[in-house]
Amino acid sequence: MIVGLVPNSHRNATRRVANEVALIMESQGLRVIRDWKEGAEVPDLLVVFGGDGTILGTARRCGHLGIPLLTINLGRVGFLAELEAHELSQYLPRIIAGDYHLEKRMMLKVTVRREGGPIFQSEALNEAAILRQGVARMIRLQILIDRKPLIRYAADGIICATPTGSTAYSLSAGGPVLMPETQLMVITPVCPFAPALKPLVMEGNHNLTIIPENEKAVLTVDGQDTVTLSPGDDVEIERSPYHISLVRLKEQSILEVLGRKLQL
Repeated sequence: MIVGLVPNSHRNATRRVANEVALIMESQGLRVIRDWKEGAEVPDLLVVFGGDGTILGTARRCGHLGIPLLTINLGRVGFLAELEAHELSQYLPRIIAGDYHLEKRMMLKVTVRREGGPIFQSEALNEAAILRQGVARMIRLQILIDRKPLIRYAADGIICATPTGSTAYSLSAGGPVLMPETQLMVITPVCPFAPALKPLVMEGNHNLTIIPENEKAVLTVDGQDTVTLSPGDDVEIERSPYHISLVRLKEQSILEVLGRKLQL
């Protein structure tokens, strides 16, 4: 079995923990690729050490490879993490033995087209958000589903989230929580001018197009990849052909995780 380790490159503590885990795994006969990078040999399992940002970045880079991810929280909230750092010693024998199940999570494919041609493309595990740029006035957005006009409205922005991302930015903006195993998208307006405008949940087999009409805006994917949008750009969002497989060692529901992480 080949295991790749992905520590947060900006925190020495994650490297220290990753090195300790590597020594134990190697002593059990596993081949370990320390500080795994995309383009290296494809492992059977990736162990990600860090917070949600590290996990999201790894998921976007590796979705097309189909490598299962085991996520270890060494950040703050760690919503996406399966284990806390202090739980590693307890679960390491099961990890080495492959005694776990995989939970598939839907991803989004995000494409920006300008004058008919693509200028940006990325995958998202959490969400794609289109937001007003700086302190500019509200942006006016045209929303289409399957290329059919749905609505136009003015707002500070709009979020399109996966079930995984429904507990992140979308939740803060008033969106619902989606069960993680579903194939759904939630479209959540950010501070709309019309307060009656509410989030919309739709099946993942639909395609969403968002067009900023009056102002420059910013598209951000999982809070990390960004691109500046000009009026008239098409932002196309659809279910990705790829998914992320998360290693699960515990039997816990999303509601239990919400309650614990948010201290509800």
